[in-house]
Amino acid sequence: MNSGRCGCGCNHGSDMSTQTKAEMRRRVRTARVQLPAETTAERGEAMAAALQRHIHPEAVVAGYVPMPGEPDVMPFLERHTARGGSVYLPIIPAAGRILGWAPWYPQTPMRRHHRMPISEPEHSCPLTPQELVARASTLTCPIPLVVLVPTLALDATGARLGQGGGYYDTTTAQLNVILPQHPQLTCELIAVVHSEELMTAGAFPVEPHDLRATRAVTECRIIDF
Repeated sequence: MNSGRCGCGCNHGSDMSTQTKAEMRRRVRTARVQLPAETTAERGEAMAAALQRHIHPEAVVAGYVPMPGEPDVMPFLERHTARGGSVYLPIIPAAGRILGWAPWYPQTPMRRHHRMPISEPEHSCPLTPQELVARASTLTCPIPLVVLVPTLALDATGARLGQGGGYYDTTTAQLNVILPQHPQLTCELIAVVHSEELMTAGAFPVEPHDLRATRAVTECRIIDF
């Protein structure tokens, strides 16, 4: 991944010495709060266009409802369902760190999580990662399962800095165990970030359990690792 400016002229947050994860989280969250709503909306439209070009119309997509300041993936999720694709959203488990996955359409009733600032579908029996993979494996042609991963910062190797809960690290680790049982299926982990949240390697500490994305999407482009 190139540092500096991307193809659309956006500045990357790459000229930075190593910061602790807590320091980097505070820095990114502060910047996100200051981002104008119209900018977030414009960037969401640009991301939707890029993801529509990249993701197969029939793909199973594991998405999420963005929190304030996060890149807005909802325009893409709405369009993906409209063109015949399947969308699932995460449900926080009562115990453990393995996310459940509930089917979602624009009309799906949503609820506020009782202890986290997120919205999730009102669904009493979400799919396990094993069931989500099995659902994606029923497609008749080799279409990957796509997981859109909420991300605070991403380094040049695809290492992700998340919110700190460990849900996506744990869930994707389980996916990596399950996927070899379905050799016809691949899984794309696409980190979703603002362009200025792309960092050089070493900008923040990376631990062995941290999720590594296979791709990233910003308002500028899709990046492969």
